[in-house]
Amino acid sequence: MSEVLILTGACGAGKTTVAKEWARRKNGAIVECDYFTEWIFDKNFVRFSYEEELLAARLAVITANEYLKLSMPLAIENVWSPVGLDLLKEELSKIEYAHKLTFIWLKCESEENHRRDNLRVPDDVMGERVDIVNDQLNNYIWPSYLHIIDTTNLTVKETLEQIAKL
Repeated sequence: MSEVLILTGACGAGKTTVAKEWARRKNGAIVECDYFTEWIFDKNFVRFSYEEELLAARLAVITANEYLKLSMPLAIENVWSPVGLDLLKEELSKIEYAHKLTFIWLKCESEENHRRDNLRVPDDVMGERVDIVNDQLNNYIWPSYLHIIDTTNLTVKETLEQIAKL
C-alpha cells in the first residue's frame, strides 16, 4: 500500500519542485501531467476544456496504477480544477494499492509566483498565464478534502514538513 500526493496550483507555486522532492524522499515516483496536457491540448485553440482535463486525469490514474502495483509512493501534479480532482479521488480510491490520498493546493502571492516563474528556462516562462491560472483557481469552489498550503515564504523543506503533518 502506498501514499499518493496530488498537487494542484498555479505555475511557480512549487508543484513540480515539491512533488520531485517528496517522491525522492519516499523513494517514489512522480507523474507530471504537463506531458499529458501537451499531448492532448491543441495549441491552435485557446482553451483547455473539462473533457481534456478529465482525459489527463484518466491518463494519470492509469499511470498511477502501474506505479502503485510496485508499492511506490506517488506524487501527481498538474493545474487541476475541482472536476479533475474529483475524478482523481474517485478513481484512485478504487485502486487497492493506494493507501493514503492527500490533495493539496499549493499557492503563493502573485509577486512570488512571477519571481519563481522567471527562474524557469525562457521557453517555459508562463508570464501572464500565471495570473490567468491564479484567477481561475481562486474562483473555483474547492472540495473539502483539498488542503491549502501557502508556499510564499516557505522553503521546499518547510512545505514538505507541512504536508507530512496532514
